[in-house]
Amino acid sequence: MVNIENDTEDNIPDENLKIIDKKKFLLFLLPILIVIGLIVSFYSISGKKINSEEELPYTVVDKSAAEDGNKKNLLIFYDLPEINVQIKNADGKRELAQIRLSIEIPTVDDIKIIEGLMPQIADAVIAHTLELTEDELQGSDSLYYLKEELQYRINLITDPIKVTNLNIKNFEILKK
Repeated sequence: MVNIENDTEDNIPDENLKIIDKKKFLLFLLPILIVIGLIVSFYSISGKKINSEEELPYTVVDKSAAEDGNKKNLLIFYDLPEINVQIKNADGKRELAQIRLSIEIPTVDDIKIIEGLMPQIADAVIAHTLELTEDELQGSDSLYYLKEELQYRINLITDPIKVTNLNIKNFEILKK
């Protein structure tokens, strides 16, 4: 004869044992989940900084190899952010001018100062370009005048730093 009572008692798990197993399971699982979460968040944050291939706002060119090897002659081209200005045309309507400029500065140390003065530089570019009409911006003579005037105004803002050249990278008048 088979003892049915003993067989059923062995198959029913003890409720106290279930609670202890859940606590042990959570005790080991929670720290593992926390560590995995920290690793994933650290990787995502540091991965953006390390793997992001954002372009620097400046380019350094060494001219010393071309001229003479004794003197270090660096050119630093700092790209200003794109500036959009509404200008007037002959009909009195407003059109959008997009300007991308690059300034040439003497040393890499001046970049921090230029970045600090960027709102004033952008304001000077906008204020001068806003005064001009579309007809005044047509042709190479007009762009040369614009370039010289903007360089003069930027040099007034960045006074101890001499902006040696200003390059117009892009100048477009967008028709509406």
